Amino acid sequence: MTKRNTTIIAFILLAIASRLLILAGPGWANFSPMASMALFVGAYLQNRKQAVAWTLLAVWGSNLILNNTLYDSFFPGFSFGIDAVHMGLFALISLLGQNTTASPSRFIGTNLASAMAFFLVSNFAVWVGSDIAYTKDLAGLMSCYAAGIPFLKNTLASQFLFSGLFFGGFELLKKQVPALR
Repeated sequence: MTKRNTTIIAFILLAIASRLLILAGPGWANFSPMASMALFVGAYLQNRKQAVAWTLLAVWGSNLILNNTLYDSFFPGFSFGIDAVHMGLFALISLLGQNTTASPSRFIGTNLASAMAFFLVSNFAVWVGSDIAYTKDLAGLMSCYAAGIPFLKNTLASQFLFSGLFFGGFELLKKQVPALR
Protein backbone atom coordinates (compact mmCIF):
# COMPACT_ATOMS: atom_id res chain seq x y z
CA MET A 1 0.00 0.00 0.00
CA THR A 2 1.35 3.43 -0.90
CA LYS A 3 2.05 6.19 1.58
CA ARG A 4 -0.70 8.22 -0.13
CA ASN A 5 -3.33 5.49 0.38
CA THR A 6 -2.19 4.90 3.96
CA THR A 7 -2.63 8.61 4.68
CA ILE A 8 -6.09 8.62 3.07
CA ILE A 9 -7.08 5.63 5.23
CA ALA A 10 -5.84 7.55 8.30
CA PHE A 11 -8.22 10.37 7.33
CA ILE A 12 -11.04 7.82 7.03
CA LEU A 13 -10.29 6.56 10.55
CA LEU A 14 -10.31 10.16 11.76
CA ALA A 15 -13.77 10.58 10.20
CA ILE A 16 -15.06 7.48 12.00
CA ALA A 17 -13.68 8.74 15.31
CA SER A 18 -15.10 12.22 14.66
CA ARG A 19 -18.54 10.76 14.08
CA LEU A 20 -18.58 9.94 17.77
CA LEU A 21 -18.95 13.70 18.42
CA ILE A 22 -22.65 12.97 18.44
CA LEU A 23 -22.08 11.47 21.87
CA ALA A 24 -21.64 15.04 23.13
CA GLY A 25 -25.40 15.49 23.20
CA PRO A 26 -28.53 15.97 21.11
CA GLY A 27 -27.46 19.43 19.96
CA TRP A 28 -24.86 17.70 17.81
CA ALA A 29 -27.35 15.55 15.87
CA ASN A 30 -26.38 15.34 12.18
CA PHE A 31 -23.01 16.97 12.88
CA SER A 32 -21.09 14.27 11.08
CA PRO A 33 -17.91 13.97 8.99
CA MET A 34 -19.17 11.10 6.86
CA ALA A 35 -20.28 12.96 3.71
CA SER A 36 -17.09 15.05 3.79
CA MET A 37 -15.09 11.86 4.18
CA ALA A 38 -16.92 10.34 1.19
CA LEU A 39 -16.11 13.38 -0.98
CA PHE A 40 -12.51 13.33 0.22
CA VAL A 41 -12.03 9.63 -0.56
CA GLY A 42 -13.67 10.07 -3.95
CA ALA A 43 -11.40 13.01 -4.74
CA TYR A 44 -8.09 11.47 -3.71
CA LEU A 45 -8.37 7.75 -4.46
CA GLN A 46 -7.92 7.23 -8.20
CA ASN A 47 -9.78 3.92 -8.14
CA ARG A 48 -13.55 4.63 -7.93
CA LYS A 49 -14.36 1.12 -6.71
CA GLN A 50 -11.89 1.51 -3.86
CA ALA A 51 -13.35 4.93 -3.02
CA VAL A 52 -16.85 3.47 -2.76
CA ALA A 53 -15.61 0.43 -0.84
CA TRP A 54 -13.69 2.50 1.73
CA THR A 55 -16.66 4.84 2.11
CA LEU A 56 -19.05 1.94 2.71
CA LEU A 57 -16.62 0.34 5.16
CA ALA A 58 -16.35 3.60 7.13
CA VAL A 59 -20.12 4.13 7.25
CA TRP A 60 -20.73 0.51 8.20
CA GLY A 61 -18.04 0.51 10.89
CA SER A 62 -19.28 3.68 12.54
CA ASN A 63 -22.91 2.49 12.29
CA LEU A 64 -21.89 -0.77 13.92
CA ILE A 65 -20.40 1.08 16.88
CA LEU A 66 -23.12 3.73 17.26
CA ASN A 67 -26.11 1.43 16.70
CA ASN A 68 -24.91 -0.96 19.38
CA THR A 69 -24.00 1.72 21.92
CA LEU A 70 -25.65 5.14 21.61
CA TYR A 71 -28.65 4.03 19.55
CA ASP A 72 -29.15 0.59 21.09
CA SER A 73 -32.69 1.53 22.22
CA PHE A 74 -33.67 1.77 18.53
CA PHE A 75 -32.11 -1.58 17.63
CA PRO A 76 -33.36 -4.49 19.70
CA GLY A 77 -30.65 -7.08 19.95
CA PHE A 78 -27.48 -6.68 17.91
CA SER A 79 -27.36 -4.25 14.97
CA PHE A 80 -25.20 -5.20 12.02
CA GLY A 81 -24.95 -1.50 11.11
CA ILE A 82 -26.33 -1.88 7.60
CA ASP A 83 -28.50 1.02 6.46
CA ALA A 84 -29.03 0.74 2.71
CA VAL A 85 -30.33 4.28 2.21
CA HIS A 86 -27.47 6.05 3.97
CA MET A 87 -24.83 3.69 2.67
CA GLY A 88 -26.10 4.21 -0.88
CA LEU A 89 -26.12 7.97 -0.39
CA PHE A 90 -22.56 8.03 0.87
CA ALA A 91 -21.41 5.77 -1.98
CA LEU A 92 -22.90 8.22 -4.48
CA ILE A 93 -21.32 11.15 -2.65
CA SER A 94 -17.92 9.45 -2.95
CA LEU A 95 -18.45 9.35 -6.72
CA LEU A 96 -19.10 13.12 -6.67
CA GLY A 97 -15.71 13.54 -5.01
CA GLN A 98 -13.79 13.36 -8.27
CA ASN A 99 -15.16 16.81 -9.16
CA THR A 100 -14.50 18.45 -5.79
CA THR A 101 -10.94 19.73 -6.21
CA ALA A 102 -11.24 21.16 -9.73
CA SER A 103 -11.98 24.70 -8.49
CA PRO A 104 -13.24 26.58 -5.44
CA SER A 105 -16.72 26.74 -6.95
CA ARG A 106 -16.71 22.96 -7.49
CA PHE A 107 -15.59 22.47 -3.88
CA ILE A 108 -18.48 24.60 -2.63
CA GLY A 109 -20.95 23.09 -5.10
CA THR A 110 -20.19 19.44 -4.37
CA ASN A 111 -20.27 20.07 -0.63
CA LEU A 112 -23.60 21.86 -0.89
CA ALA A 113 -25.00 19.18 -3.21
CA SER A 114 -23.86 16.44 -0.81
CA ALA A 115 -25.49 18.07 2.21
CA MET A 116 -28.73 18.82 0.40
CA ALA A 117 -28.93 15.35 -1.17
CA PHE A 118 -28.44 13.83 2.27
CA PHE A 119 -31.24 16.01 3.69
CA LEU A 120 -33.67 15.36 0.84
CA VAL A 121 -33.10 11.62 0.42
CA SER A 122 -32.81 10.69 4.10
CA ASN A 123 -35.96 12.61 5.04
CA PHE A 124 -37.80 11.10 2.08
CA ALA A 125 -36.76 7.65 3.32
CA VAL A 126 -38.10 8.50 6.79
CA TRP A 127 -41.40 9.59 5.27
CA VAL A 128 -41.69 6.45 3.13
CA GLY A 129 -40.51 3.82 5.54
CA SER A 130 -41.05 4.99 9.06
CA ASP A 131 -43.72 4.33 11.62
CA ILE A 132 -43.67 8.01 12.58
CA ALA A 133 -47.09 9.52 12.03
CA TYR A 134 -46.53 11.29 8.71
CA THR A 135 -49.44 10.94 6.35
CA LYS A 136 -48.50 9.35 3.05
CA ASP A 137 -49.37 12.39 0.96
CA LEU A 138 -47.69 15.64 -0.06
CA ALA A 139 -48.65 17.31 3.24
CA GLY A 140 -47.03 14.44 5.19
CA LEU A 141 -43.87 14.66 3.09
CA MET A 142 -43.67 18.41 3.64
CA SER A 143 -44.19 17.87 7.39
CA CYS A 144 -41.34 15.37 7.39
CA TYR A 145 -39.04 17.82 5.60
CA ALA A 146 -40.07 20.61 7.97
CA ALA A 147 -39.24 18.40 10.96
CA GLY A 148 -35.79 17.80 9.46
CA ILE A 149 -34.90 21.47 8.96
CA PRO A 150 -33.37 21.92 12.45
CA PHE A 151 -30.93 19.10 11.65
CA LEU A 152 -29.99 20.67 8.30
CA LYS A 153 -28.03 23.42 10.09
CA ASN A 154 -25.66 20.85 11.63
CA THR A 155 -25.44 18.93 8.36
CA LEU A 156 -24.33 22.03 6.46
CA ALA A 157 -21.96 23.22 9.19
CA SER A 158 -20.27 19.84 9.53
CA GLN A 159 -20.10 19.35 5.76
CA PHE A 160 -18.06 22.49 5.23
CA LEU A 161 -16.03 22.22 8.44
CA PHE A 162 -14.91 18.63 7.89
CA SER A 163 -14.36 19.09 4.16
CA GLY A 164 -12.18 22.09 4.92
CA LEU A 165 -10.21 20.06 7.45
CA PHE A 166 -9.87 16.94 5.29
CA PHE A 167 -9.13 18.60 1.95
CA GLY A 168 -7.07 21.43 3.45
CA GLY A 169 -5.16 19.10 5.73
CA PHE A 170 -4.32 16.72 2.91
CA GLU A 171 -3.23 19.54 0.60
CA LEU A 172 -0.93 20.87 3.35
CA LEU A 173 0.50 17.39 3.87
CA LYS A 174 1.08 17.02 0.13
CA LYS A 175 3.27 20.13 0.17
CA GLN A 176 5.38 18.63 2.98
CA VAL A 177 5.47 14.99 1.85
CA PRO A 178 6.28 14.47 -1.86
CA ALA A 179 5.11 10.83 -1.77
CA LEU A 180 1.52 12.04 -1.24
CA ARG A 181 1.40 13.94 -4.54
